[in-house]
Amino acid sequence: MKSIRLFSYTALFLALMILSSYIQITLPTPVYSMHITMQLFVSIVCGFCLPLRYGLLCMGVYVLMGLMGIPVFASGGGIQYILYPTFGFILGFVACTGSCALLRQRKRPNSMKEYLFIGAFGLAIYYILGNVYYYFSFPFFLNTHIPLWLSLLNAFFVSIIPDLLIMVAACRTAKSLQIFFK
Repeated sequence: MKSIRLFSYTALFLALMILSSYIQITLPTPVYSMHITMQLFVSIVCGFCLPLRYGLLCMGVYVLMGLMGIPVFASGGGIQYILYPTFGFILGFVACTGSCALLRQRKRPNSMKEYLFIGAFGLAIYYILGNVYYYFSFPFFLNTHIPLWLSLLNAFFVSIIPDLLIMVAACRTAKSLQIFFK
């Protein structure tokens, strides 16, 4: 009975992840357009609410659906998405959910401070993975080189403030949802 409930929650978070990719603000960045979506919110809440393997299953299925050509990513889908500089942020959702779930299971947070610490750690993992992929994808996939400062401007400085606000909202939501997911 518990596994049926967990699979139902996993499917719910998968649907929320797909829907949240369509709620987006496109940022006019100089090199490659970036999107602020509510996917980070769903990724963090998923990590707090689902056990590690169910959270990873949810995000893994999301990535596989997108790579199979189902337009679930913010800019569509398909195997060619691996060549996009922003694909690292898609992988970052998996890592963010996994790290939030793992830390939640180990620390068992009670206070908002503990939730924010775990959420900030997940956000940091998301940004590290996304920015490293973003920077190195240009010479490998697009056969061009951009300076590190421009890469950080596009993939970090432009979006960090909105993403910090999204992380705080996700932590508050996850804390209030914990009564349903114990």
